[in-house]
Amino acid sequence: MYQPAHDYGSVHIADEVIAIIAGLAATEIEGVKSMTGGFGGGLVELLGKKNLSKGVKVEVGEKEAKIDLYLVIEYGAVIHAVATKVQENVKKAVEGMAGLKVVEVNVFITGIDTHMPKEDEEEEEEEVKEETEEGQEEQKEEDTKAKKPKKGKKEKKENEEKKDK
Repeated sequence: MYQPAHDYGSVHIADEVIAIIAGLAATEIEGVKSMTGGFGGGLVELLGKKNLSKGVKVEVGEKEAKIDLYLVIEYGAVIHAVATKVQENVKKAVEGMAGLKVVEVNVFITGIDTHMPKEDEEEEEEEVKEETEEGQEEQKEEDTKAKKPKKGKKEKKENEEKKDK
């Protein structure tokens, strides 16, 4: 627990607060889909409480902090660039808000999110719908053609029968 000294007394900043600052700073970066946590974090979320420090491990000394982040990155994002931006943003946020010197920000990529964004899913659904409608129209046309009696074959058959007699 970090305790900056002042003339008026002391201020105590819990490790959990540092973890929350780091987690929020990390998720601000484009390309970060989510943070991954352990069993405890998942259990807290199941109970309806959002765990803002999920995927963050902090070691806080008197004036310094070491932060480990566990991230899921969006598919297509440049992992190294995202990780570097996360490190810079977390360091800036923790140093600015808590007054600690951040000596390490370690980023661990634990997964890639391959789900399409909502807009892409809607576009794909629309394309499938259009293809299905086109296929149904083609099938109706084929069914209609198949139901029509074919005059040519019937007349040919009658003519052949007359010739044989």
